[in-house]
This record gives sequence, structure tokens and C-alpha cells, in this order.
Amino acid sequence: MKILTINTAFGFTGMDRFATNLKRHLHMHGWGVLTYEFFPFLRGRSSRISKGKRIAYVKKHQYLDPYLELIQRIAPDILILNEALYELYHERIERELRAMGFQTIAWGLSEHYPGTTISIVVATKEPGEIIPCSMPQRPSMGGGAGMAGIRLKARPLTIFGVHLTYRNPAMFVKQLAYIAEMTTKERALGNEAVLAGDWNENETALYANPSFRLLGLVSADPDEKLTCPVFLPRFLQRALDHIFISPHWTRVHAETVASGSDHLALSVEVEPQSTTTA
Repeated sequence: MKILTINTAFGFTGMDRFATNLKRHLHMHGWGVLTYEFFPFLRGRSSRISKGKRIAYVKKHQYLDPYLELIQRIAPDILILNEALYELYHERIERELRAMGFQTIAWGLSEHYPGTTISIVVATKEPGEIIPCSMPQRPSMGGGAGMAGIRLKARPLTIFGVHLTYRNPAMFVKQLAYIAEMTTKERALGNEAVLAGDWNENETALYANPSFRLLGLVSADPDEKLTCPVFLPRFLQRALDHIFISPHWTRVHAETVASGSDHLALSVEVEPQSTTTA
């Protein structure tokens, strides 16, 4: 079974280059993006970009083709897309994914930037039931961009896609508690779980959280490959994108793949195994 998680970086062109990336973020977030990176004591004090200007800018610079081509080439059974702008992209994304054989598509929406709602997509090539998710968020930059879930019908497996907050420890704890709660409920139904997406933290930070650690999941990428930001030297890059699976599954292969985003996509192949035979 192949699982692929991609951060589409709002579907913009040139996000793998520092200058262009910064320019695009300034047009999405305002100059507050600089306070997040360089002047944390000024967070929350930011100019606001109007809805109309943001939509016009995205329409001018959007370019989903590299991400759709990557999905076509890797042909995953399970797909997670982060930072897909719902109002502008959902019709094309759903049309293209269904043409590739995806049967069930779930969207998790953020609570900010109306008109360009930053969203997460979970898609499977098996029939499934969409699970409503309401992960806690802060309705502003860095607050997280949603959670979506699908419960497969043919076998006991649930997939959750997540995009967690950035540099907000209190919200990070709340979000992990919610993810753990939802995962525990699925296990009570007899389902195993896959958790994947942009966690905005490394595995050490995730496993340090008691709620997450108690789930007993393991990374599908045992080497914890660096994924972001691609335009910085390797020693400044971090592992932010992860896929977690049951410890009873066999990890076959994991690789990162460039797609034009500031994140490398993470693709894994795993073999689900029964807990009775592990």
C-alpha cells in the first residue's frame, strides 16, 4: 500500500525558491509572516490582506500541475494534500483525483482566509465513509489548516490527514489531544489508523507529547527524512511531514520527492499486517 503526503504550498509557483516563497507568503499573510519567523515578540501585529486581493493573487500565480503530475506518477492508494485552497481548487482537484481512481475524498477546512480557505485533502482508492473532524485551530496565520478523515468500508482502517499549528505550543498540545481522541475512537471500533500530513514539528516533539505517545504508532519513514524548507542548506532543514502507521505493519520503502513546493513530498510503501500475526 502506497501513501503519499504533499504540502502544495497554496498551489503557487516558485515556492522552492526563497525570494519567491517570501513574496508569496507576504501576499497571503501580510508582513506578519516576518514576525513569525524573525520577530516573535510582534506576533499578532500584522497588516491584513483583503479577501479580494488574496484571491486575485492566487488566481494569477496558481500552478497545481506539478502536484497532480506527482500523484499520477507515484499512484498512491492513500493521498494527503496540505494547503489546498478550497474555494479555488476543490473542483479541479476532485475531478483530477477521481480520474486517477480515487473513490473517497474528504476535505478539512481551516478557520481563516475566507475565499482562499487553507485546507487539507484526504483521498483513498477504496470506498470509505467521511469522518467529520473539528480539530482546534487559531483562526489566523500559523493556526493550523484543518483535519480530515476517512473510514474504509472494506477493511478496518481509518486515515486521518492533519496540518498542525506553527510555533504555538499551547494550540499544538490541544491539537494532538484531539487527534489522539479521534484515533482512540476509531480503535474502539476495531480500526487501525494512519495519521499523515504536515505536523510542523519533528518526531521527537510529537513523541514527547503524552497523548500522541500513548497511541503507540511508528513512523513509516524510519530515517525521518528532512522535508522543509527546501531552499535552505540541509543543516537548517527540518523533518515536518510525517506518516504514522501501526507498529504491526511492515515498512517497505520511504522517499522524499521534490514537487516545486517549499516542502518535499513524502512517499511510503507499507504492508499492513494483522496484529495476530505480527
